[in-house]
Amino acid sequence: MTSPTTALPTTHAGRFRPELHGLRGVAIGLVVLYHVFFDRVSGGVDVFLFISAFLLVGTFLRKADRGAPMRPAAYWGRTFKRLLPPTAVVALATLGGVYLLLPPDRWMPALTDAIGSLLHVENWVLIQRGVDYYAAEETGASAFQHFWSLSIQGQVFLIWPVLIALAVMIARWRGLSVRGMLAVVFALVLAASFVWSVHSTATQQQIAYFDTFTRLWEFAAGSLLGLALPWWEQRTMSLDARHRRRAPASVLPRVVLGWVGMLALISCGLLIDVQGAFPGWIAVWPLAAAALVLGAGTTGHRWSVDQVLSTRPAVLLGDISYGLYLVHWPLLALFLAHTGQSRAGLLDGLVLILVSLVLAWLLTRLVDAPIRRWPWAAARPWRSGLVGLTCLVMGLAPMVGAQQHLLGQQREAEARAVADNPGARVLDPDFTVHPDADPDAEPLPTAALIGEDWVSGDVRCTGGLAPSPEEAGVLDALCRTVPGPSEDSPVLVSVGDSRMEQFSASLIALAEREGWTLVTLWKGGCTFAPDAEISAECDAFGDAAESFIDRVSPEAVALATTAYGPDSGETLTPGVGTTLPALTAEGSTVLAVRALPRLEIDPKVCVSDHGVQDPACAPPLPASLQAERPDAELLATSAGAIVPVDPNPLVCPEGVCTPIIGNVRVSLDGNHLTGTYAESMQDGIDAQLATGGFTW
Repeated sequence: MTSPTTALPTTHAGRFRPELHGLRGVAIGLVVLYHVFFDRVSGGVDVFLFISAFLLVGTFLRKADRGAPMRPAAYWGRTFKRLLPPTAVVALATLGGVYLLLPPDRWMPALTDAIGSLLHVENWVLIQRGVDYYAAEETGASAFQHFWSLSIQGQVFLIWPVLIALAVMIARWRGLSVRGMLAVVFALVLAASFVWSVHSTATQQQIAYFDTFTRLWEFAAGSLLGLALPWWEQRTMSLDARHRRRAPASVLPRVVLGWVGMLALISCGLLIDVQGAFPGWIAVWPLAAAALVLGAGTTGHRWSVDQVLSTRPAVLLGDISYGLYLVHWPLLALFLAHTGQSRAGLLDGLVLILVSLVLAWLLTRLVDAPIRRWPWAAARPWRSGLVGLTCLVMGLAPMVGAQQHLLGQQREAEARAVADNPGARVLDPDFTVHPDADPDAEPLPTAALIGEDWVSGDVRCTGGLAPSPEEAGVLDALCRTVPGPSEDSPVLVSVGDSRMEQFSASLIALAEREGWTLVTLWKGGCTFAPDAEISAECDAFGDAAESFIDRVSPEAVALATTAYGPDSGETLTPGVGTTLPALTAEGSTVLAVRALPRLEIDPKVCVSDHGVQDPACAPPLPASLQAERPDAELLATSAGAIVPVDPNPLVCPEGVCTPIIGNVRVSLDGNHLTGTYAESMQDGIDAQLATGGFTW
């Protein structure tokens, strides 16, 4: 080990920095430890992004110093030749784990995630899923969720070289300092992104966490350090050369700074809710900690951080850090999903970490290193690009193929649905089995695509059905129509939450059959209850929907007049006592839909785990939903103008909520019907409407 009196090592720009290599390993090690044992986020990923920008700028800065062309395409080829092979291997292996360990309804989302990960857009896939009420119904973290940071990194690896090349070109053209020009560019990016990051984190943190633009300032900060640190090291090296006797004294502050940075990095995840607070201003903490460690540099002092980070274990951890990040999360996510645990225990966690280390080493040794060091591929930029493109195609081909296979199975089953999947039609006493029915046909929707079986209107509302300027802010993205045969077709508006949405598949089928136009005003989590003061978001929806209905004056309006909660039983929808008279006063017939149960189980998961015959998968219909409706008195006083609709006898016949009826899966989850089954209820619902006096 080097003593503090030894001459300081070189600090020229572009040198190998053992402390940086070890710091990268420590950062990823913290990510793994916090994920496995604390179910928390450490801030290590932010350091990883910070370091990647530091190294990227160093690569181009050395070219600029030599007066060489920037050649972004060559950088892309070399970089993605290195990144894509391990990514493709891990993504395909993870899909294999999903197929073997998770129920079929998780397969299609996993394929979407795998494709997003390989294309380096997974962060945007997660953002879309996070803001999508219906995608949010999926349970459990994705085994590909950790690819959000690698996706952002890949996007920056595409953008940064172009940004740098343009800045260098302008600097050379105008005779300016290249470093000065780059510093201005990165400072502007840092300022703009940081302001947006703080604002977005405060207003929409779940989106901000995965947003590329809220993270750019972290890359800009690493880039600025990449510009400043070599200059600072060269300056201090010159001073030390002139005052060699003072070198030990100049080392001690750097030793202290290095340890302050390391301790700050380790404690970040313990003291801060990283996942709940990042990436706003508080993300400065781990980046500043990493900057202190890098700024301390290679001191050579026996008690310094850089000496610890230069040890064989730290170097090995740095060598396999990319592979470790890739493999640890799928192992953890699949283990927790398969076992049903919320967190790994001590022994489980240690085994997971050990297996992750072994797999990361194998991935590095057998995939990463051979391709990265392949002389043929490294000899020409186009060869590097060809290797990366080949890995991309070889990874995407089976993923897209699997997607199409699952979709093909669904299409084949749908083509025979009349014979093989009658659904609620089997409840009709006069039902007869189709002569061509296949007794072994798979239920619809297929297990792999049940999570996609949401109901929606066909087209945006236009013309006289378009939301007014006052309504548009809320309804523009929600209002859809299933158009009738003409503009003069009678109009039925279905309004409410996602439970009403799924039930309305039966109304859509009837409206299409009878030549009506059906307008859908659905917002997940918001029942139609104007002036009920449920929440700001739902109140705005209710007010806008009420205004729309008053203005359009539809022939009929379908809405839920009762609500059901496992603790409260069946109750009146808030405000229904004033909502219904207001609607009927305008001449609209109200289709008063009774609430469906909220099951304590997810039927599709129960069937997957225990089989369709298990009694636990067919819970009884709650007693309150078999008793008299709480809105019965209100309905009785408005007979004809308000038509009662009760889907429960069709969903839970004879008081039992069977998971599959007529070879159709009834429930999408514990709270929603499948669109396929709801559509099959059309004849039963039509009979109820006729009994209540409603005519199409």
